[in-house]
Amino acid sequence: MPLYRTQAIALRSMKLSENDKLVTFLTEAHGKVKCVAKAARRLKSRFGASLEPMSHVSLIYFGKEHQELYRLNQCDIIQSFQEIKENPDSFYTAVYILDLAGHLIAEGHPEPGIFHLLVKSLQEACKAGNMETLCRLFELRVMAHAGYAPRLQKCIVCRKEPQSLWVGFSYNQHGIVCEPCFDKEPMETRIKSGTVNYLKKFLSLDLNHFDRLKVPKEMEAEIESITHRLVLARLGRELKSYPFIRQMAEMART
Repeated sequence: MPLYRTQAIALRSMKLSENDKLVTFLTEAHGKVKCVAKAARRLKSRFGASLEPMSHVSLIYFGKEHQELYRLNQCDIIQSFQEIKENPDSFYTAVYILDLAGHLIAEGHPEPGIFHLLVKSLQEACKAGNMETLCRLFELRVMAHAGYAPRLQKCIVCRKEPQSLWVGFSYNQHGIVCEPCFDKEPMETRIKSGTVNYLKKFLSLDLNHFDRLKVPKEMEAEIESITHRLVLARLGRELKSYPFIRQMAEMART
C-alpha cells in the first residue's frame, strides 16, 4: 500500500476503541485525511502528544488511495503551539480557525494555501497580539483560498468603482453595490466605504504585520458582521466554536 509523507495540523482527535484513536489532520499535500492511530490511547504510546489538536507535525501514514480511513505510521511534532494553549484568548481563537479550516476543506482535496495560512496564523497567535484582527483576517483569507473572496474593488452590478460614502453589500453575490445601483441588486446591508478599504487591507496585508493594522473601534463590529456573514453564507450554519471567541472578545472590551 502507498506510504504518504507530509506536514499536517491535527484538527481533531477522538476515541476509536479502548486503545486506538481516530485523528483528523489537515495535510499540506493531501488535504483533510482521517487516520487510525493504533495503541495511541495507551499510557506509553509512541505518538505521545503529537496527536493533540493544533499540533503541527511531520506525518507518515499509509493506505489505498482515496480510502476513508488511513493507518498512521509515524507522527513527529514540529511545533506544539503550547503558548496558545496557555492563553485563553489565543486558545479559543485558534480553536475557531481550526474548526473553520476543517469545515471548508473536503477530505482528500489538497489545499496547500489554506494549510500554510493556518500554520502562519497559529504562529502569529502564539504572540498573543490582537486576536480580533487575526480572526477577521483569517476568515477573509480562508474564504479567498476556498474560492469565495468578496468582490470589493468594483460594483457587482455596473462594474464601476463606488464614489459615494456608503456602499451596499450582497452576501448572495459576495460583493459590493454602489449607491446608484442600490435598486438593481438585492443587498442585505450598507457599509461605509472606509470599511471596504479595511477589508481590502485584510486581504492583502502581510500576516507577519497583522498586529500593525489598527481598526477603528466604530468599524470593528461592522467588519465582523461582514466576514462572519460570508462564512455563514458558505457553511450554511454557525460553528459551535464561534460563541466562545465572541465571549472572549466581549470580556476583553469590559
